[in-house]
Amino acid sequence: MKKLFSVAILALATVACSNEQTANSDENDYGCLTSAGFTYSFLKRACVQPFEKADIRITDSTNSNYAAYVILSDDKQRAELFAVDVPRNTILQAVKGGYISDDDKIRLMKTKKSWKISK
Repeated sequence: MKKLFSVAILALATVACSNEQTANSDENDYGCLTSAGFTYSFLKRACVQPFEKADIRITDSTNSNYAAYVILSDDKQRAELFAVDVPRNTILQAVKGGYISDDDKIRLMKTKKSWKISK
């Protein structure tokens, strides 16, 4: 009986520790470690650090704290936009001169010197 009681206590303690780690975790819904700057890329189907993986980086000349990052699909026909002021999973389709969202609200266009986002 003591042995059964000890096993039950050990099992409860293990479950409690396991739940505590999950509750205190800084992973997002996809298992990406957000404290290390990881977020889920729908194009790459993996956790990525957009600032490391970006094919295109766009900085704001008026605010050095603001940047947008774009990851391109392997065939460059789609672009995933990561920025604070756009919804997660913003996928753009290739068009002449850049990329555009399905609802035509967000455009990523190539200028002579850089890339520009318009909303």
